[in-house]
Amino acid sequence: MKKTTRALSIVLCALLALSGAGCKKNAAASGSSPQTLQQGVAQLRAALIAAGPEAQSNLYSGVIRSIRYRQYDVALAALDRIAGNPGLNDGQKKLVSDVTELCSASRFSGRKAS
Repeated sequence: MKKTTRALSIVLCALLALSGAGCKKNAAASGSSPQTLQQGVAQLRAALIAAGPEAQSNLYSGVIRSIRYRQYDVALAALDRIAGNPGLNDGQKKLVSDVTELCSASRFSGRKAS
């Protein structure tokens, strides 16, 4: 019985140690530049979670809704309003810029926003 308990404890410790390594990889991946418009919007949503109500409103009512219905001009206007928010830090401003570029590319290509 002691051997079984000890073996299970070792296996449990190994699993816990390996599960922590996977979290670091995900955190590093989310800090990279978005490759698609949908990735950019998801990263922007996460980055602006603690932003003010004006930025949140522009994000949800302006950017996300407009991209869903392929109204890229409206989404770009909302992104400009978010970019002009003085409460954003440098990382958030860069992400807004990245999403703006992706949205412009989607607008001119006439493709789906994915």
